[in-house]
Amino acid sequence: MYSKKLARKIVISISIFLFVIVNGCSSVKETASSWRNNEIKIDGDISDWQNSLVSIPDKKLAVGFKNDDKFLYISLITDDRVKVMQMLRGGFITWFIPNGRSDKTFGVKFPLANKDLLSEELNNMNRETFQQENRGNMEKQLSRLLIQQKEFEVINKDKFPLSLMYLENKEGIKVKLGYTENNFVYELQVPLISGENYTYTIKAAPGEKVNIRFETEQFDSENIRNAIKERGTMQRGEGDIPSAQREGSGRMRQGMPGFQKLDPINYSFDVILQQSPK
Repeated sequence: MYSKKLARKIVISISIFLFVIVNGCSSVKETASSWRNNEIKIDGDISDWQNSLVSIPDKKLAVGFKNDDKFLYISLITDDRVKVMQMLRGGFITWFIPNGRSDKTFGVKFPLANKDLLSEELNNMNRETFQQENRGNMEKQLSRLLIQQKEFEVINKDKFPLSLMYLENKEGIKVKLGYTENNFVYELQVPLISGENYTYTIKAAPGEKVNIRFETEQFDSENIRNAIKERGTMQRGEGDIPSAQREGSGRMRQGMPGFQKLDPINYSFDVILQQSPK
């Protein structure tokens, strides 16, 4: 569950930042961003968003959208470690489709896929591990994994990489991950229009609409079992576990929480960019 401190912030936010849910079976939600009235530091700290987050029912996520005349700012927070594992291992994409123009679609992929999350990371990412007495160790482990994320990709609508950039760059795109108070925090800043000669912009101005979609790649138990099997094969040698015990261990892993087939994150918003209140 969210920490009590964060939960209070989200409750306050819901009264200020309301979602208008589109009728029908579509998962697309329509909302208005809020005008940036405070400094937004893209640092993986949720404190800049305490009045602009809203919980997504049944998704174990909270999100926020802000903009000014130059940038769109996005935050996403979750305490669901299964979702965190999906994002860290398969990669996480934020898509931008301005005013319904699919030809202008591009995405920011961060974190990048990390297929080497094996052994300790995989074994520790099941729900049982996140009991209160284990959270200190897990926070250290997650913090270490987040520090390793130093680059992001800009991709086209076919997921072809257009550019690989360092987190520190001159293109106006900033993205950061954080882990505080048992919550995983994602922050992103992207230029709206080409006023500063940026290469990649959303091409939408305040008052216009942008479809924003969050996506992870498919991530399931078969991938995990194959990865663990490969790691076990590479490490065989003196003192190796007998094959019967290895097979039994594999069966236990299959039954552990977090190792069943997982649905990828795929959630969309039609965001109306706020105009200046002046």
